[in-house]
Amino acid sequence: MKSKHPSLELYEAHRPGLLSYARQLSGDSVLAEDIVQDAWVLFARQSASTIASPGSYLRTIVRNLLMTRARRTKIERMSEADFDVVTATVPDDAASPEETVAARETMMRVMDALDAMPERQAEAIRMYHFEGMKLREVAAVLGVSIPMVHGLITEGLAACNRIRKEGQ
Repeated sequence: MKSKHPSLELYEAHRPGLLSYARQLSGDSVLAEDIVQDAWVLFARQSASTIASPGSYLRTIVRNLLMTRARRTKIERMSEADFDVVTATVPDDAASPEETVAARETMMRVMDALDAMPERQAEAIRMYHFEGMKLREVAAVLGVSIPMVHGLITEGLAACNRIRKEGQ
């Protein structure tokens, strides 16, 4: 009598557990059977002697095949759907006209507050936030220390945040 190939013996030993695992992940017995068979085909192409933990490797193949199948199914459903139906359910993130006006008013109040700040503080905020300069660069331009620039910016932003929150 001919002996079985070692990878076939390994597959037969792990098959019940793999079927259970695939059924648990997919919720479909027929799909689980297909996936486990596909996993064995992929596994059989490998040299089983080089795999440290064949059972874990087979479970990984099963999980990956199920994930690939789920992705493919999702893409197929999307490609079959009517464009207008699909896009109707996509939320519109655009601001309403009222929100736009409110945001502009708040921005104007913040800019007015920035103009009303001491010149050095307003300049520090503009250089740091609008021009993208680093704290050390702002400090060099203003002729003050880095901690001083940090303090000027922090105090100024706190005032701007209060104004912004009042507008909400």
